[in-house]
Amino acid sequence: MVIDTSAVISLFRGLASAGECFNAAREVWMPVTVLGELHCGLRKCGCPVKESLRIAELRDRCLLIPIDEETAMQYARVHGDLERAGAMIPINDLWIATLAMRHGLPLLAKDDHFSRVDGLDFVAL
Repeated sequence: MVIDTSAVISLFRGLASAGECFNAAREVWMPVTVLGELHCGLRKCGCPVKESLRIAELRDRCLLIPIDEETAMQYARVHGDLERAGAMIPINDLWIATLAMRHGLPLLAKDDHFSRVDGLDFVAL
């Protein structure tokens, strides 16, 4: 399973369904984009040391996945499809979705806009 930042935040906030999905997954893959978004969030939170430890603990459990050339090609196709349909999603989320698609894995997220991506196995929280 690939995780979106919204799934991580849901997990950190104690949402039971997020915890169940994380615990049931054989492997949890974290896009490098998600790691970047989590570290951006550290700059805004009141307890950066505590949250940094939570991120590090989660990161240790996950397989970090980078963006490769095949993902970039998938990104371009999906971007074009969404743009033509007038249904764009945030750019970082587009990268996250295409990473999940590239590796043939479901994406766990709380953001409903992922349902606009044709061919994405989207698991909504």
